[in-house]
Amino acid sequence: MTFIFFVISLVITFSIIGYGFLINDFLKLKKIPTNLGLVGILGLFFLSIISNFTHIFIPHDYFHNLILIIFGLILLLYFKLGSKFKFSLNLLMITFSLLFIGLIMAKTNEDYSYYHLPNSLQFAQQKLQFGLGNLNHGFKHISSLFMLNSLFYLPFFDHYLFNLPNLIFLVFFVLFIVTEIYYRSNLNSNISNILLSLFLILFLSKFSRIAEYGSDIAGQIIVCIYLFYIFEIIYNENLTNDIKNNILKLSLLLLVFAITTKFILLIYSSFFLLTLFLVKKIIFFLIKFFFF
Repeated sequence: MTFIFFVISLVITFSIIGYGFLINDFLKLKKIPTNLGLVGILGLFFLSIISNFTHIFIPHDYFHNLILIIFGLILLLYFKLGSKFKFSLNLLMITFSLLFIGLIMAKTNEDYSYYHLPNSLQFAQQKLQFGLGNLNHGFKHISSLFMLNSLFYLPFFDHYLFNLPNLIFLVFFVLFIVTEIYYRSNLNSNISNILLSLFLILFLSKFSRIAEYGSDIAGQIIVCIYLFYIFEIIYNENLTNDIKNNILKLSLLLLVFAITTKFILLIYSSFFLLTLFLVKKIIFFLIKFFFF
């Protein structure tokens, strides 16, 4: 049973990466060096958009979710089959396997039965309904994370995969940091590498159990990646204006994703506004953002 759970979790992770390559190609972020961890986060963002849209019309039932997962695997095969990807794939599998132990050993978050599970089940079994907050206060706590949970409502597993997004966020986060520190550290600014090291130590030590994640830590993981790119724009003098523009677009996307998981994370938009005033040729960037 544990092995089957591991295999389906890994298959879902691969499917998410397929969607990540799609949105990376659509937004033309190719000038930013490909990091499989970042591609995974982008895939989660794209799936959150899909889930919010489809929920208006249909529930996220078995059929809906199986179609999404299969299509993601097709996208994965279409976009990446090169040698570099195979190397990153090995790193992904090692990271996933090690962190998977934390999922099967941990209990659920204290708020899981209060509003995480009811919201996720509601999205999986029913299409959009109004007024549910009058029945239970927990239905007033909305997060894109619950929409992602509902996409993993699958035959045989039912709701037992609802905690999987927290694990996948952590896997992609660790993969992102390891790739940046060990394979691109010479291209990043020193302060960015220090920042990433501190983030890795913090998350692997403080948030060592899935039960501690709830609906908060996924958004903070996205914010950490967002802050890394903000620091790169400010402190990395080797970046061209064109690359900075691409990183700014990516930073804006990550910021929006973080806010959808927890609205209080809007406070981190102050870093984005500050960056706009610190970078050179601000008019150039504003024009680019207007078209974006």
